[in-house]
Formats: sequence, structure tokens, C-alpha cells
Amino acid sequence: MHEANNKRKHIRFKPDPMAYAEIDGDAGGHAFKPQTVGLIVNESPMGGCSIITLDYINLGVGDHCRVKVGELAPLLAEVVWKRLMDDHVVRYGFKFLE
Repeated sequence: MHEANNKRKHIRFKPDPMAYAEIDGDAGGHAFKPQTVGLIVNESPMGGCSIITLDYINLGVGDHCRVKVGELAPLLAEVVWKRLMDDHVVRYGFKFLE
């Protein structure tokens, strides 16, 4: 594969140290009820982030959920990629939909 094809189109930003996110696996209209918490690995200026967490909610690519980053209000998000790090730890790539 040509090296230029491996480069990202947008710069990723490192979050503040110990920045966290809460994830509610249900994208429905009920009150936000986080099911797990994860550390934010990086953030994209295009409206997304990467989060590493324990695999309690077992989201898959294409699933919708709500993600609350730090003190911000929860946002509807789509899982755009998922990487298993070991038997219990997963890293998700989220795209915010609002």
C-alpha cells in the first residue's frame, strides 16, 4: 500500500490528561444512564473521539449510543470502528451525530 494512503485526513488531538467519557449503550430518548466509563484516547475536529473502556456494553460497528465527554451534555454517537485490546478491554471510535 502506498504510504500516502496511510495518512489521516485530519489531525487528531490528545485530550486533557485523565479526560473521561461516559457511555450509555441505549440511544433512546430516556434519561442518560451511563453503563460504562472510559478514557478518551484522542479527539477529532470532525466530531468524534476514540475511547478505551471495559467491554461491558458490547457495542458493534454501526450501533448508536450516547456519549458524555467530560462536563458536556450527552451526544448521540455512532460506533465507526471497534478494536479488541484483550478479553475485557475494547477501544471504540465514535462519530458524533449531533
